[in-house]
Amino acid sequence: MKPRFVRRRAIGAFAVGVLAAGSATAFALADGATGGTGRPQATVTIKHVPARLAQEFPALDKAMLASEAQQLPMVAKVMGTLEGRDEPGELGGANSELARRVSEDGDNAEYVVPGDEVVCMVAISSGAAAGGGCAPASSVESTGSTSLTVVPGGYEVSGILPTGTDDVSITAADGQTTLVAANANHAFEFYSAAPLKRLTYALPNGAQHEGSLELPPPPH
Repeated sequence: MKPRFVRRRAIGAFAVGVLAAGSATAFALADGATGGTGRPQATVTIKHVPARLAQEFPALDKAMLASEAQQLPMVAKVMGTLEGRDEPGELGGANSELARRVSEDGDNAEYVVPGDEVVCMVAISSGAAAGGGCAPASSVESTGSTSLTVVPGGYEVSGILPTGTDDVSITAADGQTTLVAANANHAFEFYSAAPLKRLTYALPNGAQHEGSLELPPPPH
């Protein structure tokens, strides 16, 4: 399945689901406990970062910066939209108050929001809430997550790489390839004025992940 996309400036429509799984499978929402109807049941919002997530995503174990606190209302706005759109329980009790920034580039930032066995990513662009998505923590840990965003003047690729993966190779439509290093939070950001084609990075099991960055044609 192909990644999903969001125009970060289109806040009026408030598109969400910006993330795509690092594996060949699209960024699936978290499985929740089900009742007799087979529908996920509501999950209680977590109050503390689970120890396993704090170990896997080191940013979650750090004290909150003042600049992060200022952006938390935007993170909460995205999470509220996800909660209203998705089935109960799919966010795994994710708590935006526990969110931490994993990458920053000017007015753009990416936040990770912990849940119970769920990890959500929230994008902020030009100082405004842009979009986000959630997936099982195990999926993000093993295969990473990436998003492609159409921004004024070009395209931005961002995401979190699996532990032990230090960089990602991004190829433009003209064939030019750039190696982008991950930061201490396993996160990366890359801007391109030209259309992009694909990204590749190594997985912990020794395999190579390749994902398409080609945008689908506009609807007629």
